Order: sequence, then C-alpha cells, then structure tokens
Amino acid sequence: MSEHKLEVNQNFELVVRDSSFQGNYLSKISDISGGRIKVTAPFVHGEVVPLRINMGVEMYFTAEMAAYAYKTKIVDREMGKIPLLVLAYPDLKQRIQRREFFRLEVKEKVFYRLLDRELQAITELKETTTIDISGGGLKMVFDHVKDSNNDIHKGRLMELFLQIPELEDTAIISKVVNVFDLPEGIAIGIKFVEIDNYVREKIISWLFDYQRELRQRGML
Repeated sequence: MSEHKLEVNQNFELVVRDSSFQGNYLSKISDISGGRIKVTAPFVHGEVVPLRINMGVEMYFTAEMAAYAYKTKIVDREMGKIPLLVLAYPDLKQRIQRREFFRLEVKEKVFYRLLDRELQAITELKETTTIDISGGGLKMVFDHVKDSNNDIHKGRLMELFLQIPELEDTAIISKVVNVFDLPEGIAIGIKFVEIDNYVREKIISWLFDYQRELRQRGML
C-alpha cells in the first residue's frame, strides 16, 4: 500500500479537541508551501469557528483500508473571501484503522435490496431515505411492514444505490450493523463492506460540497 501524502485539494476531517469548540469539521487543503498548510476554516451556523492561534488540532484522512492522522497546530489565520487556517506542517503521521468517519445528517434517496450470503438478490429494489451518510456507511429508514418477510438483523447483507451525482448506478455491497427504533418503524445502520476508494472519495467530496452549501445558506 502506498504511503499517504498531503496534497492540495484533499478533503479531510479537522478534529478540534478544545472544550469550547470541540468537534469534527470537514475541511480542504488550499495550499502547501514554506512549511505551512493552508486549509479552509470551519463554519457553524454560517459563522467561522473562532479557533485561536497556537491551538492544537488534528487532520484525519480516510483511505480504503485505513486512515491517517496528523497532529499540528494553528499558526495563523487569513480572513479573505474564503477564510483559511494556516497550520504548521506536521512532522509525524499515524496510520490507524478507523471505523468512524465524518457523518453528516442528510435526507437523500437511496435504493436497496437484500442479499443472501452468496450476494444474490432476495428482494426487488426498493426506495427509502437516508438519515445520515459518511464515507464508511449510512443510516436509513427501513420499512419493516413492506419487508416483513425478510428478517433484518445485524450482519444482513444489502446492495445500495446512493442517489448522489455520478454514483446513481454504482452498487455498494453493505452490511447491517445496527437497528434503531423510530416513532413509526425502524432505521438501520449500514456499513459499506465492498466499496472502491474512488467511490468513497466521491461520497466524501459530495458531503463536503453539501455541507458547504448548507453553511452558505445559514442552515449549519
């Protein structure tokens, strides 16, 4: 497996552990030069999160089989048309196995069908709505009435077709990892188990663009 390298235009998860602004934010590398990295500043409710200079932060990048963590700190800020944080170039990186990915609440159409252990379809394609999406999986509404003849449990295999640009016809083999009760029905947590890194990056990029749109509209 090739080593991860920091590059311009990479999307990543900016992790802030400070008690005042603790959270995970989507960001993107804007420039790398002079031992510094410029990244897009995080927003909340349409406002730039006021992260202070010298605050320690972490950069998480997801890959197909692992993720990479970089510890750094904020050394400057640029409040132009696109607000940026200037980070010190990290000396060390850590390769980690991660199950968690940035997760965003998104109501988007998704088609699914249940599979047997040989990955053969046992139901017709059906339509439902996502509750949230990440690069590693999603949560979606499940109509247990329509699917009452098919047991839904942890480990159940499914084929998903996320209805987001350029991926509408891309099949993603997935597995049920959680079942949740809703006021009217249930929701299921899904983990992507067979997904190309290209497809995962497309999902993460789409989430980044979707979050940016929400911020511009003052809805996040």
